[in-house]
Amino acid sequence: MGERIIKVGSRASALALIQTRWVIDQLKDKFPQHTYEITEIKTMGDKILDKALNKIGDKGLFVKEIEAALVGEDIDFAVHSMKDVPTEMVEKLTIGAITHREDPRDVLISREGLSLQKLPRGAKLGTSSLRRASQLLAFRPDFIIEPIRGNVATRVGKMEELGLDGVILAAAGIIRLGWAYKITEYISDRICVPAVGQGALGIQIRKNDAFMKDLVDLLNNEDVELAVKAERTFMRELKGGCHIPFGAYAYIDEDKLIMKTVLASPDGNKIITLSDEDEKKQWERLGRKMAEVTLNRGGKEILKQLRIGD
Repeated sequence: MGERIIKVGSRASALALIQTRWVIDQLKDKFPQHTYEITEIKTMGDKILDKALNKIGDKGLFVKEIEAALVGEDIDFAVHSMKDVPTEMVEKLTIGAITHREDPRDVLISREGLSLQKLPRGAKLGTSSLRRASQLLAFRPDFIIEPIRGNVATRVGKMEELGLDGVILAAAGIIRLGWAYKITEYISDRICVPAVGQGALGIQIRKNDAFMKDLVDLLNNEDVELAVKAERTFMRELKGGCHIPFGAYAYIDEDKLIMKTVLASPDGNKIITLSDEDEKKQWERLGRKMAEVTLNRGGKEILKQLRIGD
């Protein structure tokens, strides 16, 4: 490959830029002849911070503007958190690589250093996620959930500002920011199944760009790719988005793909949690099967109520 200036699209948040710089560092090791430039792009999800995510739309809140820049050839590839990428993608674009996955779990940052189990009755917890809120309420119905928005630092700061007992965030973001020391508890998936794609980074390219495809392909982690594809299949079959409390986490163990999923009512009163496995190459079959079983075990009623509520 000859020398090129490669423009990389990223959200402008501190975490997004750390993630993008990490991808660039990996590419510099393999292709040092190129010059890499970051183009910071503000998305709708970054601009509107006074409303819950499920109240400002459902598809591509953190990727739409970046995808437009990629289609328009203002950038050469984009780095996304996979949990932000809708299953329905712009026709001209594709995910060229899914990288190594950071810890996929959710975490509690507690003001008094108390675990979820030990928090006082009626404890106030901040989260921007219906998925987290519903599962926390299923675990402890006495929790009071306060919706919070903003970047990671802003949400952590809301703990003092709003008098919260704790905030719930993704472990991956806290770790990448170098804040692992702030974590009170890594929340087991027995309590809170992670979001689809949580902890994984996706590198998005134009389908017809063979140069970029070859460039980013070396960063693809096949096991993570298959796991995330299974999770996204479950999401696609449920037609899931930020207004639906659902989660899915899959991983590879030797030649087996193991997945856990959840769909819940927002108040946590109804919760459908499944675990299953299949051969790792059968990621789509597993995702579809788990979605079908979820729907047949009461998921259709939950989704119907949620969509009526919209």
